[in-house]
Amino acid sequence: MTEIHLASRAGISPEAGWRFEHLHPRARWGMRMQALIIALLFFGAAWTAVAVLFGVALDMMWPASIARGGVLATLLVAPLLALFHASARWQRTRYALTPQGLRIQRGVWWRNDTVVPRSRVQHTDLHRGPLDRTLGLAGLRVYTAGSEFGRVSLNGLSIERAEALRDALIRVDDDVA
Repeated sequence: MTEIHLASRAGISPEAGWRFEHLHPRARWGMRMQALIIALLFFGAAWTAVAVLFGVALDMMWPASIARGGVLATLLVAPLLALFHASARWQRTRYALTPQGLRIQRGVWWRNDTVVPRSRVQHTDLHRGPLDRTLGLAGLRVYTAGSEFGRVSLNGLSIERAEALRDALIRVDDDVA
């Protein structure tokens, strides 16, 4: 769907002056590193479970070539899966600051479209883990009122963009005060 079609379905005028933005390009590397670590842990755990199941429980002696083949397959497959999934995740994650609030669309297989109205924003946090600091990125956490899930996170932003989004979401209009 196009941005204009999505905006009109949401009841937001396409002329409102907002556009969807992608995460910072360096966020791809962060997503790739996270996906690689998760894939290696998953495949490592799977191979450990297989080795224990067949080696101990069934008392089978595995030839060394099969064990080396499994490790080699893991080291070849995990990075490829991580690369493709992280790239697709980066491509499909986008956000927009609309007059009504923050809108986030994300998901590789299951798509989510989250809208956080400004009137529901309680407070915001910026967070930076070790990988974020290395890449010069930050994440924005928006805490909301009156919802089932009280926090929405948007990771992979430049520090300046995260601060600008935070300031825009918590800004109090002069006529409201």
